[in-house]
Amino acid sequence: EEEEKEEDDEKEEEEMEGEEEEGKEEEEEAKEEEEEGPAGSPAAEAPSDPPPKPVVPGVLYLSFLPPGFGPRQARALLRPHGELGRVFLQPHGGSVRRRRQRPGGPPAVAFAEGWVEFRDKRAAKRAAKLLHGAPMAPRPRSPFRHHYWSIKYLPGFRWPHLSERLSYERQVRAQRLRAEVAQAKREGGFYARHASKEPPKTSGEPAAPPRTWGFTQRPTEEEIWRRKARPP
Repeated sequence: EEEEKEEDDEKEEEEMEGEEEEGKEEEEEAKEEEEEGPAGSPAAEAPSDPPPKPVVPGVLYLSFLPPGFGPRQARALLRPHGELGRVFLQPHGGSVRRRRQRPGGPPAVAFAEGWVEFRDKRAAKRAAKLLHGAPMAPRPRSPFRHHYWSIKYLPGFRWPHLSERLSYERQVRAQRLRAEVAQAKREGGFYARHASKEPPKTSGEPAAPPRTWGFTQRPTEEEIWRRKARPP
């Protein structure tokens, strides 16, 4: 009987060890399935697509703008070459003085140069390469048909750079204006101080004799005839 009990105990231990090993194998298989994903699924077989590249804007520089050319004309002529962003045209001499504009007429300000932003820098590069040196307007009745584009793509240039430049130019212009006003005030004060130093004239004081020049003048025709008419 004791031998039978020992044999039964050994069988139970072997069965328990077998169950533990099976449990460990099932856990390992479950972990592998979680890591690999479901068998036959497209996520497990197909590689993930790379994320799309962000669209970077580009800026074109217009070094020449004909008379009557404004932001509206710039958008109308450049829009067919790509999606546009912001447009800035610099007036001649930085002046923003405006004159009266007729309805439908040219812009009230004459512009010297400009910057145009494209949403995609690739479109900006294509437009600069295609339009530089080409006629500005293909239509025969356009006022810009005899003018040609002068366009340059600015690599690495962004719109905040332009804002910084314009802010700096405004500061320089304001500083120059303040210096000119201060110089005019100093000159006006100098003349006022020297004018006040002259002694006041009384009513009974005789008038100052006329100033005589210290060089000989050529005789007039009347003096010449008078000299000839004198008796010798």
